[in-house]
Amino acid sequence: MKKISILLALLFACSFFSFDASAVAKKVAVYVEGEISNDNKTIISTAVLSRMSGNNDYAPFERNATFIDALNQEQDFQLSGEVPEREIREVGERLGVDYVLAVNVIISSDDVCYMSARLINLETGAILKTVNLNRKYTDSSVLTTLANNVAYRLLNTKSK
Repeated sequence: MKKISILLALLFACSFFSFDASAVAKKVAVYVEGEISNDNKTIISTAVLSRMSGNNDYAPFERNATFIDALNQEQDFQLSGEVPEREIREVGERLGVDYVLAVNVIISSDDVCYMSARLINLETGAILKTVNLNRKYTDSSVLTTLANNVAYRLLNTKSK
């Protein structure tokens, strides 16, 4: 009995000291806003989530549609058409995510696609990183390319 107790204590100690808290991926929800179609929002969201899948520090929020539906139900969103950052934070906190990657997209009248994004820490409300990109809009592949680039720049610690 004493040997089993010692063995269990050793296993517990090994697992406790070998646990690396930084190895736990932080949950990130993706929110895409802007005056673009829902199909284009889906293209952007999918591209960002795909880029995130290879990142060990951040895990895509598996219920992304739930996040967006919850935002859609917020009173401020219904009244203004835009979601204030406070609403994004509140919904993210309720759904149990650590961060929100918020992407805003505008396709101008002269066919330039402007994509800006920010990574928001929901615990502190701090905007950890922002990215602003633009490219001539020819088709939806431009959205995918920009979204991949945005996600890489926001989630990669080596990127500026």
